[in-house]
Amino acid sequence: MNDLFKGELLRFRNWVIAAAAIHVAGLGFMARLVDLAQQPKLVYQVFGMVYAVAGALLGLYQMGTYRRANHWLNLLHRPLHRLRIAAALCGAGGVLLAVAVALPILAIAAYQEALTARVVDARHWLLPVAALLIACCGYLAGAYAVLANRRWSAAAALLPAAFMFTQAAGVAALVVQALVLLVLAVLVGIAFKPQLDEPPRRPLSVAATALPVQVGVYFLLWMLGIGYEIGLTAIGRHPLNGGQPAADGYIQSGRMEPKERLLAGLASSRDPDAPLWREQVALSDVFVLYPLRDLPTRGQLTGTMQPLEFDETRRPVTWVFSHDRMRFVGRGSLDGRPRGELGVGEGNAPFAGPAMPVGGDYLATPSVAYQYDEDQQRVFPRVRLPAGEVFATPPEAAGENVVVLSNRALYVYPGREAANTLDVLEPVLRMPLPAPVGKLGSAELIELLDGYLVAFDYTNGAWAGEAVPYQQVVRIDGAGRVHDVARRNLSFDLPLAYTMRNWWLSPVLRELCLSLQGAFAAPNPLDAGTIPPPPRNIALVAGVLSVLSLLGAIVLTRRRAFPPLVRWTWVLACGGIGLPALASLWLLYPAAGRAAAGATARARAATAPLAGIPR
Repeated sequence: MNDLFKGELLRFRNWVIAAAAIHVAGLGFMARLVDLAQQPKLVYQVFGMVYAVAGALLGLYQMGTYRRANHWLNLLHRPLHRLRIAAALCGAGGVLLAVAVALPILAIAAYQEALTARVVDARHWLLPVAALLIACCGYLAGAYAVLANRRWSAAAALLPAAFMFTQAAGVAALVVQALVLLVLAVLVGIAFKPQLDEPPRRPLSVAATALPVQVGVYFLLWMLGIGYEIGLTAIGRHPLNGGQPAADGYIQSGRMEPKERLLAGLASSRDPDAPLWREQVALSDVFVLYPLRDLPTRGQLTGTMQPLEFDETRRPVTWVFSHDRMRFVGRGSLDGRPRGELGVGEGNAPFAGPAMPVGGDYLATPSVAYQYDEDQQRVFPRVRLPAGEVFATPPEAAGENVVVLSNRALYVYPGREAANTLDVLEPVLRMPLPAPVGKLGSAELIELLDGYLVAFDYTNGAWAGEAVPYQQVVRIDGAGRVHDVARRNLSFDLPLAYTMRNWWLSPVLRELCLSLQGAFAAPNPLDAGTIPPPPRNIALVAGVLSVLSLLGAIVLTRRRAFPPLVRWTWVLACGGIGLPALASLWLLYPAAGRAAAGATARARAATAPLAGIPR
């Protein structure tokens, strides 16, 4: 085992040294231009995809060279258990990736910590670990794609794509990556056997192989549905690309100008003041609020969509937020030298949470918004939300006042105090949200002579059937009294069967994927909102497909040599899970004729190198 491990290291040593040199040179060049530790979330995602692809290429090449029949027999013809041989090969692959991927990142982090004034927190020292886990997941996915039967290996090798959808952050994200790595290691161990194309036989091996295949088929069928939209686009009938959307659809509502959208919401109002409001909307400025979808959390490995840093306008100083110190750390924009720390008030107290620069001079933590005064070089708390509430939008000017949208209510603060003082503002009006903020797409408001008129557009998630779109118009008067003005129901622009295909394809797998998406993740208040139950016709489609899957499983299992218990377990699984389970049954266990033909072809390929040897 040790000799095989060392042999693999020697085999790839030149390649890994070259890869590490290129990697550290590229990171070093970019570190001279930007602060790599303070990049937006998209940059981290791109780096993660590069590392996953690099690992997959190594796994494909390494295992691909051994998979050929004569090489595979020579590899396994050793006095070692097959899993020890697999551990030697995969362990060498992990060491190679650690040198090529993790060490350069660690070197750049050490460089920034020792030789620059840039912020390097404890979370940044975990980035090499995260990069290594992602690269190793890609490596095992590539290895499994080569070793397992090609009928199903590609579907199961899509597991690293789960990193794009998980909501876990910080150490929890490392736990998710480690679990995916463990699952892939189990799959590679199952596939690493003398007869590579033979399907798994033991119950646990079958379950461990079938479930990732079913999830992969589920996402593949969902992705194939996009062909419907491509076809609509090709003939010019897609509501987003040349087609005419429904007049009462959520797409047409989103295309409207804010003033038009507010007028459309007022069209059905029977309030006696509605005609006057329509005239005021036509003459007034309409202010639009777009809610945030996530907030910075302490210790998260990646950044948010906006870096936690800002530049002063009068001095060449850049302030970068440190998760360890919970304060901003300054450095010279021109000379790169330290400029001290910036906290709250005279004592430079730590912030209440990670502070994100938003809306001009505001520095918003999840529940408190601060303002930096460059003259005094001090930070003052300006807006403090009640306990249990977080910002959905930063403080924004709306006419003569300042408005703030939280996950529970809309607040109005006096604009004169906001402009002339640095005290904590007290709200003059509070309007509870009509529905959870997670489904809110936007909010339009105008200032009336006595209060505000607000239209809430609940369209977020409608594209996937996870929300019923509608518009709610609400009025709040100067005394804080709130009453509903009108409700405008919006329709789905695309057929509901297409929009909700992620439900009827397999309700069981959909619930499983939603639960895994939120595994190890802290609740996100800005994602609040329940998914409505499907309409009766969609539930009927799902039921019909489950019955058809059950009948198809009865037919398929009759043609396979299954014991009765195994056969009826598959039949019940196909009836409960639906089409993805039936597809996994067909992929894992081909018909007897095809299996025999495949075995004959493999036997011929194995004996071909021996055809010229005299007997």
